[in-house]
Amino acid sequence: MPEVISPQPHQVVQRDGANQGSIPIEVRGAPAGATVVLVDAAGASVPCQPKLTEEGARLTGSVDGVPTGGPYALQLLSGDDEVARVEGLLVGDLWILAGQSNMDGCGKLSGAEPPSELVSAFYYDDRWGIAEDPLCWYNEATDPVHWGVLENRQAAIEWDRSMRTIGAGLGIAFGKELVRRLGVPIGLLACSHGGTSMAQWDPALLDRGGESLYGSMIRRVRAAGGRVAGMTWYQGESDANPDAGPVYGEAFTSFVNALRAELGQPEMPVLYVQLGRFYADPTPESERWWHEIREAQRRVEPDIQPAAMVAASDLSLDDIIHVDAPGMRRLGIRMARLAHVVAYGAAEEGWLGPRPTTVDVAEDRQGVTIRFESVNGRLIGTKRLYGFMVRSAEGPLLLGDCRLGGDGLSVELTFPAALPEGAELFYNYGHNPQGVILDEWDMPVPSFGPIAL
Repeated sequence: MPEVISPQPHQVVQRDGANQGSIPIEVRGAPAGATVVLVDAAGASVPCQPKLTEEGARLTGSVDGVPTGGPYALQLLSGDDEVARVEGLLVGDLWILAGQSNMDGCGKLSGAEPPSELVSAFYYDDRWGIAEDPLCWYNEATDPVHWGVLENRQAAIEWDRSMRTIGAGLGIAFGKELVRRLGVPIGLLACSHGGTSMAQWDPALLDRGGESLYGSMIRRVRAAGGRVAGMTWYQGESDANPDAGPVYGEAFTSFVNALRAELGQPEMPVLYVQLGRFYADPTPESERWWHEIREAQRRVEPDIQPAAMVAASDLSLDDIIHVDAPGMRRLGIRMARLAHVVAYGAAEEGWLGPRPTTVDVAEDRQGVTIRFESVNGRLIGTKRLYGFMVRSAEGPLLLGDCRLGGDGLSVELTFPAALPEGAELFYNYGHNPQGVILDEWDMPVPSFGPIAL
């Protein structure tokens, strides 16, 4: 019986600029003179160009010119007889999912996003399948960076499979929303690992291959065909400390530049998440560095274009640090909205979501107006807004009132006393900020500050 090594069921191949894909072929034990046919869901033949080489019982090559779409089935024929068949093949776009545990997905599986036959995942064991949470199974990974040293790896795999109750992430909602917007199948390349720092993602570790996170990610991208539509990234919790925090922006920028260079895609889009909430006992030092990471993430956005950041500090959690399943669904949809423009060029005014642009201080220094750009429609918030803080060298200052401006594009702060020189403005500072200001597309105002007043 022939053994089809490639393609795998439910595999997604990256489409090219002509909206076509090339499906790699490797068959062992193929009968002499075997041929390949691609058919659609109705059984009709799909126009394509098989380019095959027969070496004994091994058949290799590719099926080129496959139209974007699917699912397709590949038939291996000996004469008129089908001797092997691979179902669920798709031509569309591949997206890397990288970062730490909030990219893994740690929401309760009882609320996980339902799967779709048009969204596939390249799992950690280099197996393609319909994307279904959890996407991340460390102990089953091909690369040892994900499972390390285990006395009995098989026992760990079996225990994990029998006991897992969490794993709902953003990836499937992201993929399904892109399918809805584009009509194009999506493949998710799971590459994240919980609790990891930028130092562990260092591109300098590439030569360690599957023993490093960066090396594993590059190997997996190449195993999936070598080109992607872009990367999604959720990471930074492990760098919120006085050692790693000061260099986070530089490290993330270097990481993005190295990845684009390594893949030969200098314009590869990057979508990333500004850190969310953390229900921890705060100290001034820990709150400072949580905010410093958020601010570094905000500030690098113009330096790594094409890229876009989305905030997550308004989303609810399932534990002290991990976004719950409903929040992951919202976050996946937010990132797909960004991808629609960053990666696909949709001309939608205000697509980034709110970004602070100017801050004006009243002549008597008892009022501050913060104006925002890139707003989808109008800003939406409660009658009195929360999350804003003005701080002087002596500490936080008393805030009188905080409301949306009448234009729907600004926030107005008033103070009972004149602000001293050197005062600084912050929004959503610290571990567990209270501010929730959205626009009409559910895109939130990110944390920011300090801004000198």
